[in-house]
Amino acid sequence: MFQYQSNRSLADFRGVLRRRLHGSILSRVGASGKAGAVHSLVAIGAIASLQRNVFPLALARFHKLHKTLRSRVLPGLSIHLLDLVDSGEIDMAVMIRPAFSIQADLRWRTLACEPYRLIVPKSTQGDDWREILSSEPFIRYDRASFGGRQVDRFLQRKDVSPREICELDELDAIVQLVENAVGVALIPETLGKRCWPAGIRSIDLGVDTFHREVGTVYRAEKEAGHPIMDFVEILHAVADRTCSRRQIDR
Repeated sequence: MFQYQSNRSLADFRGVLRRRLHGSILSRVGASGKAGAVHSLVAIGAIASLQRNVFPLALARFHKLHKTLRSRVLPGLSIHLLDLVDSGEIDMAVMIRPAFSIQADLRWRTLACEPYRLIVPKSTQGDDWREILSSEPFIRYDRASFGGRQVDRFLQRKDVSPREICELDELDAIVQLVENAVGVALIPETLGKRCWPAGIRSIDLGVDTFHREVGTVYRAEKEAGHPIMDFVEILHAVADRTCSRRQIDR
C-alpha cells in the first residue's frame, strides 16, 4: 500500500488535491450542464486579475438580464479552471490561453491580448530592459501559472538570467512589491488597467513585446440555449468597449 502511494504520479496528486479543494463548493454548485437540468445557478471560474476589472460590470449586467439566476464565481489558476470546465464541474472560465491546444469539445474566445511590460521603481535609471533585468532584483510571476510560464520562456529565449528575489502569482502583490522598491518585474498590462501606481515606471519592451491572451472557455454543448452564453456575450461586449476606450486614451 505504501509503495503504491509513493509511486503515485504528480498528476494523480494534483487531481486528489483539486477534488478536496473544490469538492465542498462544487457539491453545492452542481453541474448545470447535465441533461434535463434546471438552470437556477451558473458556475463561473475566473483568474484573479480579471475579477477586478471588466468581470464585475459584466456580471452585474448578466444578473439584470437573468433576475432569478444565481451565480457562483470560483477563483483559481487557469490550468485548474480549464480542468473544471472540461469535467463539466463549472459552466465556463475566464482565463489565460494555454500554450497547448485545448480539447476539441471546448470552445475558446479571445477577450484581449495583454502586452507584457517591465515595471520598475520610479527611481530606477535607464530604459534598457535587458540591462535592468540583468542588474536589478527580479520579482518573478509564478511559473505554475500560464502567464508565468510565458515570462520564463521569454527569459530563456533572450538568454537573460535575472537575480530572483521572490516568486508569486498575485499580480497586484507584485505591483506593490515593485512600488516598495523590492525589485523589478515582467507582468502583463491587464485589460482595464488605466495607469500604474505613482511609484512605478513602466518600460515598453519594443519589438520584443510578448502578450498574454485572455479569454473565455466553455463546453460546445453550452452553445445550445444555456444562459451562460448570455454572460459570455456580455463579457466580450464589455471587454471590447474597454479595449476601445484604452486605445482612445492613448
